[in-house]
Amino acid sequence: MDYFLLVFMMFLRFGGLLLIYPLFVMARIPIKVRIAIALMVGAVLAGNLTVAPDWRSMGMGDMLGIVFFEMCAGVLMGLVCRMIYYALEIAGLRISTDSGLFVTLNFAGIEGVPQQAPSIILFLLASIMMVGMDLHYYIIEAVQASYQLLPIGGGQFHGGLINQLGTMIGKVFTLGILISAPVMAVGFLVNFIMGLMGRAVARINVFAESFSIRLLCGIGVFGATIAVMAEYIANFIRTIPNSLVITARIFAGS
Repeated sequence: MDYFLLVFMMFLRFGGLLLIYPLFVMARIPIKVRIAIALMVGAVLAGNLTVAPDWRSMGMGDMLGIVFFEMCAGVLMGLVCRMIYYALEIAGLRISTDSGLFVTLNFAGIEGVPQQAPSIILFLLASIMMVGMDLHYYIIEAVQASYQLLPIGGGQFHGGLINQLGTMIGKVFTLGILISAPVMAVGFLVNFIMGLMGRAVARINVFAESFSIRLLCGIGVFGATIAVMAEYIANFIRTIPNSLVITARIFAGS
């Protein structure tokens, strides 16, 4: 009986993570498949837990509290994994605006919502890199290690957790700006040069001319710097397992 309760608790934490895990959401994997994967992982790893609550001494209210905090822990970890895509969405929006690709806003996104073409390219790049870098294995290992820092039902909401999430959101904005910086710089230079030409030659239609030039330069720079963008993405991906463990420790109140 204790083993099945441990499987259920691990299922809640892994299920909360897989509920918003970016690769599964973007690939539109059905909820039933995610639930089955979370249950399978919980059944395999439940035997490795060395510390378990005293189930017999708990009431219904205590059990509901444990279920709630386990789900919160899983969703919180899934949110940490999803941070990279928030950064790429910011970068894609800036690249689209500065290169003139914002006209592709109605392009069907992978998640079923309108996205710009640069955002979709960056999403696909990050997804391929996540799989290629075996991030899913490290995430499972990090979640399993989180039970040493965040026991079952041991989470609590406090100011340190808000500070940790705020720090991660700051890194998301920084990464988005770093990825889009080359295209932003080219867009600024094109606008500046065309503004000077517009003052020198009044007959030039600055808006029409600058749009095509920005489009060509933006696409060219975006393609030329995609390797640099991939390096930034890879560096952020490498920090995700460690961020999961740190977030679990802070959620535990330590």
